[in-house]
Amino acid sequence: MRALLVILLLAVSASAEERSSPWNLPFGFSGSCSAASTAAIPDLPSNYYGIDMVPTKRVPGTGAGVGIGVVTFSKSPYGVSVTPDGTYIVDVQVALDRIKQPKRGVLTAWATKDDLTEIKRLGALDASFRASGQVGWNKFLLVVTLEPSAEPTDIWSGPVVMRGMSRSGLMHTLAGHGPYEQEPCAKYGF
Repeated sequence: MRALLVILLLAVSASAEERSSPWNLPFGFSGSCSAASTAAIPDLPSNYYGIDMVPTKRVPGTGAGVGIGVVTFSKSPYGVSVTPDGTYIVDVQVALDRIKQPKRGVLTAWATKDDLTEIKRLGALDASFRASGQVGWNKFLLVVTLEPSAEPTDIWSGPVVMRGMSRSGLMHTLAGHGPYEQEPCAKYGF
């Protein structure tokens, strides 16, 4: 117990430079996401609106890759954009770095609900490894895949290169925890 307390105190007292921040990336995210977009990706997105992209190391040249997804509220003349059912519409920007351009295929960004029931193609990544789009979900996953062509499809078919989860997607049911231990987390996908 005493060792745990010492470790906790050391962790709390660590300086900002010693702490690992998901946004202290060795590259800047300035510039636009695509030729059609004029919105720049911020250098340091808020922890609430940033998504860490994690490489799967399944595609050669992408294992050392890093990336972020940035979520911002879509512009509207009425202040907030919503879907017909009242869910916020958000702009999603994906930016990757430290990956090599694939010899064959196209890197493509996707957003999907956390249970994979709905998938939306955000678009092919440009030469700067950027893509953007909109979603109307609260909880979602960002996925970058290596697709055989740039032709739009309804679902990905290539290997997953990087993945990330929205902050609200990180919250999940209490099943399998505390007084609900009889109910397994895996039943709900966690």
